Amino acid sequence: MSKITRKIELIPDIENLTHEESNQRCYKVFYNIDNKLYKVANLLVCQLFGLDNLLSLMRLQNDEYVKCQSKLASKSISEETKRDIKKRMEAIDKELLARKDEIAPKHPQTFAYRAIKDSDYAKDLPSDIFNTLKQDVFKHFNETKKEQLRGERSLTTYKRGIPVPFNLMKKNVIVSDGDNYYLTWFEETRFRLNFGKDRSNNRDIIDNCLKTNKYKLCTAAKIQLKNKKLFLLVTVDIPETKNKIIKGKIMGVDLGVVHPAYVVVNDGPERSLIGDGDAFQKQRDVFRRRFRELQRCQLTQGGHGRKHKTKATENLRGKERNWVQTENHRISREIINLAIRWRVETIQMENLKGFGKDSDGEVETKHQRLLGRWSYFEFQKDIEYKAVMAGIKVVYVNPAYTSQTCHVCGKRGDRTERDTFICTNTGCDCYGKPQDADMNAAINIARSKDIIK
Repeated sequence: MSKITRKIELIPDIENLTHEESNQRCYKVFYNIDNKLYKVANLLVCQLFGLDNLLSLMRLQNDEYVKCQSKLASKSISEETKRDIKKRMEAIDKELLARKDEIAPKHPQTFAYRAIKDSDYAKDLPSDIFNTLKQDVFKHFNETKKEQLRGERSLTTYKRGIPVPFNLMKKNVIVSDGDNYYLTWFEETRFRLNFGKDRSNNRDIIDNCLKTNKYKLCTAAKIQLKNKKLFLLVTVDIPETKNKIIKGKIMGVDLGVVHPAYVVVNDGPERSLIGDGDAFQKQRDVFRRRFRELQRCQLTQGGHGRKHKTKATENLRGKERNWVQTENHRISREIINLAIRWRVETIQMENLKGFGKDSDGEVETKHQRLLGRWSYFEFQKDIEYKAVMAGIKVVYVNPAYTSQTCHVCGKRGDRTERDTFICTNTGCDCYGKPQDADMNAAINIARSKDIIK
């Protein structure tokens, strides 16, 4: 099974009420929840962070423990003295842990939940929303804890407008009424699912969930407010398609700037260039020029406040984002269609995590322009979930020297130009012959055994 998330517009439509009355009631209920949700989320995060660091704070407040730490840092003390100091610190730790258990006897998540449950913000929230929010916040906090300790990210701050989470269960459920689908929600509100032009085929997906039962609708759902419109975010389990495959047949996918993607199989003549890199970059340049023009206008015009000035820029940013997503989906779909046609068992791609960043995690100057144009992470995720739906495995390999190694002899070559590779090994059949650099890299990726994940 593979999970996909669908985004569907919601239109307030309460039975026996006019459109204006339905809008007024539904938006009132939503805004009441929205005004409290982000505050509850921030309170939960603060509680978790405080409980996680409670022992450290207690150590800092204990004068004897601080003095022991200072003594240990001294280079003049003997090993025997160090052992005595460490024993004393362990004894103090036991005392502090006992006091900590008295202050917060429950598990940190349980303690945080109970501390917030009766707060002014949480007491009026529906229990379903509060419990679902709690699970989301706890999960995200635990997933990012190590990065916070390493200083790679700060503590999460939730802002107004976060999606409202809830469960599609007995009361909150999607039902069909003729050709229409309705979501019944809290406080007797109801929304009609508006599929619009339905380029994403959302109606068929919901039909397969509720009428034919081919797909499974997950209980976790969210409602998001965007541009004064409400959208339902639902997750759907789609069973894998059983395609005929050839055991051991691997497709290597090289993502590039000259060509968005070059695909090759590890053992066979199949290879293909996908997408037009020049057209892609030209369109991104058009967006960049327009951004600069709008920013210059913002500096010269006065009045009306920042929000009014930046509205045009934000609209253009949204258009660019939608265009990039569409291109990524289109190219990734072509790749998966080729993999199905070639009966590929596995797709291999480079693990590009950290690409273009220095040891401090900052983007290097020479890569800033490239990473500003290239949505490779999103592109790989699009390939990944489509491959899972087609029953094709996806693995990632070490990207080191894949574009600088000859696929024939395995020796390092010369890549003085971005789109050309030349083998410098005199004993190789390809010696001195210009090769397509992306094709060469794709073959190396397909044949690589250095799998990272």
